[in-house]
Amino acid sequence: MIYRSLLAIITLLFSANIFAMLNIVVSIKPIHSIVSSLTQGITKPKLLLKTSQSAHHAHLKPSQLSLLNHADLVVFIHPTFEVGLKKVLANLDANKKLIIGNMEHIHLIHDEKHKHEQHQQATNYHLWLDINNIQIFAKKLTERLIKIDPDNQSNYTVNLNKLNKNLDKLKQDINQKLSVYRSKVLASYSNTFDYFTNANQLKKSVNIASYHGERLSIFKMLKAKKIMKNTQTKCLLSTIEVPKKRTNSLTEGLNINSANIDIMGFNIQQGSHHYFELMHNITNKITQCLK
Repeated sequence: MIYRSLLAIITLLFSANIFAMLNIVVSIKPIHSIVSSLTQGITKPKLLLKTSQSAHHAHLKPSQLSLLNHADLVVFIHPTFEVGLKKVLANLDANKKLIIGNMEHIHLIHDEKHKHEQHQQATNYHLWLDINNIQIFAKKLTERLIKIDPDNQSNYTVNLNKLNKNLDKLKQDINQKLSVYRSKVLASYSNTFDYFTNANQLKKSVNIASYHGERLSIFKMLKAKKIMKNTQTKCLLSTIEVPKKRTNSLTEGLNINSANIDIMGFNIQQGSHHYFELMHNITNKITQCLK
Protein backbone atom coordinates (compact mmCIF):
# COMPACT_ATOMS: atom_id res chain seq x y z
CA MET A 1 0.00 0.00 0.00
CA ILE A 2 2.84 2.40 0.97
CA TYR A 3 4.67 1.42 -2.23
CA ARG A 4 1.61 2.27 -4.32
CA SER A 5 1.19 5.63 -2.57
CA LEU A 6 4.84 6.52 -3.16
CA LEU A 7 4.57 5.50 -6.79
CA ALA A 8 1.46 7.67 -7.21
CA ILE A 9 3.25 10.68 -5.63
CA ILE A 10 6.35 10.20 -7.82
CA THR A 11 4.18 9.87 -10.93
CA LEU A 12 2.27 13.03 -9.98
CA LEU A 13 5.49 15.00 -9.38
CA PHE A 14 7.02 13.73 -12.63
CA SER A 15 3.89 14.72 -14.56
CA ALA A 16 3.86 18.15 -12.93
CA ASN A 17 7.47 18.72 -13.98
CA ILE A 18 6.68 17.78 -17.56
CA PHE A 19 3.77 20.18 -17.72
CA ALA A 20 5.80 22.89 -15.95
CA MET A 21 8.57 22.79 -18.57
CA LEU A 22 8.66 25.76 -20.92
CA ASN A 23 7.62 24.96 -24.47
CA ILE A 24 9.94 26.99 -26.72
CA VAL A 25 9.86 26.90 -30.53
CA VAL A 26 12.69 28.38 -32.63
CA SER A 27 12.49 29.04 -36.36
CA ILE A 28 16.00 28.28 -37.67
CA LYS A 29 18.91 26.02 -36.68
CA PRO A 30 21.61 28.61 -35.73
CA ILE A 31 19.23 30.38 -33.33
CA HIS A 32 17.89 27.06 -32.02
CA SER A 33 21.49 26.20 -31.10
CA ILE A 34 21.85 29.30 -28.93
CA VAL A 35 18.47 28.75 -27.26
CA SER A 36 19.53 25.14 -26.57
CA SER A 37 22.65 26.38 -24.78
CA LEU A 38 20.65 28.76 -22.60
CA THR A 39 17.98 26.19 -21.66
CA GLN A 40 20.37 23.28 -21.06
CA GLY A 41 19.21 21.20 -18.08
CA ILE A 42 15.87 23.06 -17.99
CA THR A 43 13.98 22.36 -21.20
CA LYS A 44 14.63 21.37 -24.82
CA PRO A 45 13.55 23.92 -27.44
CA LYS A 46 11.88 22.62 -30.59
CA LEU A 47 13.19 23.47 -34.05
CA LEU A 48 10.45 24.57 -36.44
CA LEU A 49 12.23 24.47 -39.82
CA LYS A 50 14.19 21.26 -40.31
CA THR A 51 16.22 19.78 -43.19
CA SER A 52 16.53 22.31 -46.02
CA GLN A 53 13.17 24.00 -45.50
CA SER A 54 13.61 27.68 -46.43
CA ALA A 55 12.54 30.40 -44.02
CA HIS A 56 11.81 32.59 -47.04
CA HIS A 57 9.36 30.19 -48.72
CA ALA A 58 8.29 27.70 -46.03
CA HIS A 59 4.88 26.05 -46.15
CA LEU A 60 4.18 24.65 -42.70
CA LYS A 61 2.82 21.16 -42.11
CA PRO A 62 0.00 20.57 -39.58
CA SER A 63 2.59 19.20 -37.10
CA GLN A 64 4.59 22.44 -37.36
CA LEU A 65 1.48 24.58 -36.91
CA SER A 66 0.69 22.52 -33.82
CA LEU A 67 4.15 23.29 -32.39
CA LEU A 68 3.50 27.01 -32.75
CA ASN A 69 0.01 26.81 -31.28
CA HIS A 70 1.28 25.02 -28.15
CA ALA A 71 4.37 27.21 -27.64
CA ASP A 72 4.96 29.37 -24.57
CA LEU A 73 7.57 31.30 -26.55
CA VAL A 74 8.39 31.47 -30.28
CA VAL A 75 11.83 32.83 -31.21
CA PHE A 76 12.48 34.02 -34.75
CA ILE A 77 14.59 36.53 -36.69
CA HIS A 78 11.99 38.85 -38.21
CA PRO A 79 8.76 38.52 -40.25
CA THR A 80 10.61 40.08 -43.21
CA PHE A 81 13.21 37.31 -43.02
CA GLU A 82 10.88 34.37 -42.30
CA VAL A 83 8.52 35.49 -45.08
CA GLY A 84 7.08 31.99 -45.37
CA LEU A 85 5.95 32.21 -41.74
CA LYS A 86 4.74 35.81 -41.81
CA LYS A 87 0.97 35.15 -41.65
CA VAL A 88 1.28 32.38 -39.07
CA LEU A 89 3.55 34.45 -36.82
CA ALA A 90 1.26 37.49 -37.13
CA ASN A 91 -1.59 35.43 -35.64
CA LEU A 92 0.41 34.47 -32.54
CA ASP A 93 -0.08 36.23 -29.23
CA ALA A 94 2.44 39.12 -28.96
CA ASN A 95 3.45 37.92 -25.46
CA LYS A 96 4.56 34.60 -26.95
CA LYS A 97 6.87 36.09 -29.61
CA LEU A 98 10.52 37.12 -29.43
CA ILE A 99 11.70 38.92 -32.57
CA ILE A 100 15.50 39.18 -32.64
CA GLY A 101 15.56 41.82 -35.39
CA ASN A 102 13.50 44.18 -33.18
CA MET A 103 15.76 43.88 -30.14
CA GLU A 104 17.50 46.97 -28.82
CA HIS A 105 21.27 47.12 -29.52
CA ILE A 106 21.14 44.39 -32.18
CA HIS A 107 23.28 45.66 -35.05
CA LEU A 108 21.32 45.58 -38.31
CA ILE A 109 22.74 46.28 -41.75
CA HIS A 110 20.48 48.50 -43.86
CA ASP A 111 20.68 49.16 -47.59
CA GLU A 112 19.26 52.67 -47.95
CA LYS A 113 20.38 52.91 -51.58
CA HIS A 114 17.84 50.31 -52.73
CA LYS A 115 15.21 50.93 -50.08
CA HIS A 116 12.47 52.13 -52.40
CA GLU A 117 12.92 49.54 -55.17
CA GLN A 118 10.02 47.14 -55.55
CA HIS A 119 10.50 43.81 -53.69
CA GLN A 120 13.79 45.12 -52.32
CA GLN A 121 14.61 44.15 -48.75
CA ALA A 122 16.10 47.30 -47.21
CA THR A 123 17.35 45.42 -44.13
CA ASN A 124 19.72 42.47 -44.18
CA TYR A 125 18.58 39.99 -41.51
CA HIS A 126 21.40 37.40 -41.66
CA LEU A 127 22.34 38.81 -38.25
CA TRP A 128 23.51 35.55 -36.64
CA LEU A 129 26.71 35.75 -38.73
CA ASP A 130 27.93 38.44 -36.30
CA ILE A 131 28.75 36.81 -32.94
CA ASN A 132 28.28 40.17 -31.17
CA ASN A 133 24.62 40.10 -32.21
CA ILE A 134 24.28 36.58 -30.84
CA GLN A 135 25.67 37.69 -27.47
CA ILE A 136 23.18 40.57 -27.29
CA PHE A 137 20.36 38.19 -28.25
CA ALA A 138 21.47 35.64 -25.62
CA LYS A 139 21.36 38.28 -22.87
CA LYS A 140 17.90 39.52 -23.93
CA LEU A 141 16.55 35.98 -24.22
CA THR A 142 17.87 35.09 -20.75
CA GLU A 143 16.05 38.10 -19.29
CA ARG A 144 12.84 36.98 -21.01
CA LEU A 145 13.22 33.37 -19.82
CA ILE A 146 13.80 34.46 -16.22
CA LYS A 147 10.66 36.60 -16.40
CA ILE A 148 8.60 33.64 -17.64
CA ASP A 149 10.31 31.02 -15.49
CA PRO A 150 11.78 32.73 -12.36
CA ASP A 151 12.30 29.41 -10.54
CA ASN A 152 15.19 28.65 -12.94
CA GLN A 153 16.86 32.07 -12.74
CA SER A 154 20.17 30.74 -11.41
CA ASN A 155 20.28 27.99 -14.07
CA TYR A 156 19.66 30.46 -16.91
CA THR A 157 22.34 32.79 -15.50
CA VAL A 158 24.91 29.99 -15.26
CA ASN A 159 24.10 28.88 -18.82
CA LEU A 160 24.43 32.45 -20.13
CA ASN A 161 27.83 32.91 -18.50
CA LYS A 162 29.04 29.61 -19.96
CA LEU A 163 27.69 30.49 -23.41
CA ASN A 164 29.36 33.92 -23.36
CA LYS A 165 32.72 32.36 -22.51
CA ASN A 166 32.32 29.93 -25.40
CA LEU A 167 31.28 32.72 -27.78
CA ASP A 168 34.27 34.86 -26.71
CA LYS A 169 36.53 31.88 -27.42
CA LEU A 170 34.82 31.40 -30.82
CA LYS A 171 35.48 35.06 -31.72
CA GLN A 172 39.10 34.67 -30.69
CA ASP A 173 39.56 31.48 -32.76
CA ILE A 174 37.94 33.01 -35.86
CA ASN A 175 39.99 36.19 -35.49
CA GLN A 176 43.18 34.16 -35.27
CA LYS A 177 42.31 32.12 -38.40
CA LEU A 178 41.39 35.16 -40.48
CA SER A 179 44.11 37.57 -39.30
CA VAL A 180 46.61 36.53 -42.01
CA TYR A 181 44.02 37.03 -44.79
CA ARG A 182 42.86 40.58 -43.98
CA SER A 183 45.02 42.10 -46.71
CA LYS A 184 43.34 39.94 -49.36
CA VAL A 185 40.13 40.97 -51.15
CA LEU A 186 36.94 38.99 -51.48
CA ALA A 187 33.62 39.53 -53.22
CA SER A 188 30.16 38.23 -52.39
CA TYR A 189 27.35 37.15 -54.66
CA SER A 190 24.87 39.02 -52.43
CA ASN A 191 24.79 40.94 -49.13
CA THR A 192 24.33 37.69 -47.17
CA PHE A 193 27.88 37.60 -45.77
CA ASP A 194 28.06 41.29 -44.76
CA TYR A 195 27.63 40.58 -41.05
CA PHE A 196 30.49 38.09 -41.10
CA THR A 197 32.87 40.15 -43.26
CA ASN A 198 32.17 43.39 -41.36
CA ALA A 199 32.56 41.80 -37.92
CA ASN A 200 35.89 40.27 -38.97
CA GLN A 201 37.25 43.31 -40.83
CA LEU A 202 37.63 41.50 -44.15
CA LYS A 203 38.20 43.50 -47.34
CA LYS A 204 35.37 43.32 -49.84
CA SER A 205 35.37 44.62 -53.40
CA VAL A 206 31.71 44.15 -54.31
CA ASN A 207 28.37 42.58 -53.50
CA ILE A 208 27.35 41.50 -57.00
CA ALA A 209 23.63 41.34 -56.20
CA SER A 210 22.14 44.10 -54.06
CA TYR A 211 20.23 41.61 -51.93
CA HIS A 212 19.58 37.92 -51.43
CA GLY A 213 17.39 36.58 -54.25
CA GLU A 214 17.89 39.42 -56.74
CA ARG A 215 17.95 38.42 -60.40
CA LEU A 216 21.18 39.58 -62.00
CA SER A 217 21.32 41.42 -65.30
CA ILE A 218 24.16 40.84 -67.79
CA PHE A 219 25.19 44.46 -67.21
CA LYS A 220 25.52 43.91 -63.45
CA MET A 221 27.53 40.71 -63.96
CA LEU A 222 29.96 42.38 -66.39
CA LYS A 223 30.35 45.36 -64.06
CA ALA A 224 31.11 43.03 -61.13
CA LYS A 225 33.68 41.09 -63.15
CA LYS A 226 35.45 44.34 -64.01
CA ILE A 227 35.52 45.41 -60.34
CA MET A 228 36.83 42.00 -59.23
CA LYS A 229 39.58 42.12 -61.85
CA ASN A 230 40.65 45.70 -61.03
CA THR A 231 40.72 45.06 -57.26
CA GLN A 232 42.54 41.72 -57.63
CA THR A 233 39.74 39.97 -55.78
CA LYS A 234 40.90 36.58 -54.59
CA CYS A 235 37.63 34.91 -53.55
CA LEU A 236 33.94 34.94 -54.47
CA LEU A 237 31.50 33.87 -51.76
CA SER A 238 28.02 32.54 -52.47
CA THR A 239 25.35 30.66 -50.56
CA ILE A 240 24.25 27.14 -51.51
CA GLU A 241 21.11 28.49 -53.21
CA VAL A 242 23.23 30.09 -55.96
CA PRO A 243 23.79 27.65 -58.87
CA LYS A 244 27.43 26.70 -59.50
CA LYS A 245 26.91 27.56 -63.17
CA ARG A 246 26.25 31.19 -62.20
CA THR A 247 29.33 31.56 -60.00
CA ASN A 248 31.44 29.90 -62.73
CA SER A 249 30.27 32.50 -65.24
CA LEU A 250 31.31 35.24 -62.80
CA THR A 251 34.80 33.84 -62.19
CA GLU A 252 35.47 32.72 -65.77
CA GLY A 253 38.64 34.34 -67.13
CA LEU A 254 39.64 35.65 -63.70
CA ASN A 255 42.25 34.32 -61.30
CA ILE A 256 39.73 33.89 -58.50
CA ASN A 257 38.56 31.10 -56.19
CA SER A 258 34.93 30.55 -55.19
CA ALA A 259 33.29 29.15 -52.07
CA ASN A 260 29.71 27.89 -51.90
CA ILE A 261 28.69 28.15 -48.23
CA ASP A 262 25.76 26.84 -46.21
CA ILE A 263 25.03 29.68 -43.75
CA MET A 264 22.28 27.69 -41.97
CA GLY A 265 24.24 24.53 -41.28
CA PHE A 266 21.57 22.24 -42.76
CA ASN A 267 23.91 19.23 -42.55
CA ILE A 268 25.10 19.97 -39.01
CA GLN A 269 23.26 18.16 -36.23
CA GLN A 270 20.91 20.44 -34.30
CA GLY A 271 21.74 21.30 -30.71
CA SER A 272 23.95 23.55 -28.59
CA HIS A 273 27.12 22.79 -30.61
CA HIS A 274 25.52 23.60 -33.97
CA TYR A 275 26.28 27.34 -34.01
CA PHE A 276 29.93 26.84 -33.12
CA GLU A 277 30.45 24.21 -35.80
CA LEU A 278 28.62 26.38 -38.34
CA MET A 279 30.80 29.45 -37.68
CA HIS A 280 33.99 27.37 -37.82
CA ASN A 281 32.85 25.83 -41.12
CA ILE A 282 32.17 29.27 -42.63
CA THR A 283 35.56 30.52 -41.43
CA ASN A 284 37.42 27.50 -42.82
CA LYS A 285 35.69 27.81 -46.21
CA ILE A 286 36.59 31.51 -46.45
CA THR A 287 40.24 31.01 -45.42
CA GLN A 288 40.56 28.19 -47.97
CA CYS A 289 39.05 30.43 -50.63
CA LEU A 290 41.43 33.32 -49.82
CA LYS A 291 44.58 31.16 -50.00
